[in-house]
Amino acid sequence: MSGQDPSFPDIQELPIFPLPNVVFFPHTVLPLHIFEPRYKQMVADALEGNRQIGMALLQPGWESSQDESPEVFNTGGMGLITQYKHLEEGRYHILLSGRYRYRIMEFIQESPYRVARVRLLNEVMPSSREMKESSTELVRGFRELTEVNPQQGLQPDVIEKLDFPTLINSLCSSLNLAVYDQQQLLEMNSLKVRATTLLGILRRQISRQRVVAQFRHLQPDDPHVN
Repeated sequence: MSGQDPSFPDIQELPIFPLPNVVFFPHTVLPLHIFEPRYKQMVADALEGNRQIGMALLQPGWESSQDESPEVFNTGGMGLITQYKHLEEGRYHILLSGRYRYRIMEFIQESPYRVARVRLLNEVMPSSREMKESSTELVRGFRELTEVNPQQGLQPDVIEKLDFPTLINSLCSSLNLAVYDQQQLLEMNSLKVRATTLLGILRRQISRQRVVAQFRHLQPDDPHVN
């Protein structure tokens, strides 16, 4: 089964917004402050058009690159600007609502910002039984994690009400993961595989936090004291 609207064109031209620390998943929201001149122009153009922007993660080594357009991962997340505020000096606050994953086929524009021809990617859905089983395990695992480490962005009572794709992608986005681990999750076409991988991550984080909790009483009350 596919999660993509069959009436939606799967080949599109998309402005690309690269960042070193953001992996954008469907069914999630992303607030952004836009201040760099070329991306202010990108947002202005998007607002006059279809309001679509493609987020892309910069590849390792971007820090030392002399290129004004360093390499990005080919798979990213496409979002729709659902809210925006125009600020002084042409800056913006925008809210992107995640719609689809995409894969870059080729860049067709480099200046003032990159535009790519992309193929939208299907989210392959498991069976209803598999979705129910995976959802139950993931919510249970997330509840355990919040018990040993309450500082989580989402609350168990909230995530258990989410539909399957939103549950999976919200956890991918909100768990404390390295961006390259998130990128690997984004590149998985199967939501079943993504859910299984997430469950393994949750179990490892629970085990790690339980070990940390055993030694928490040894930490000084004053964080400046070693």
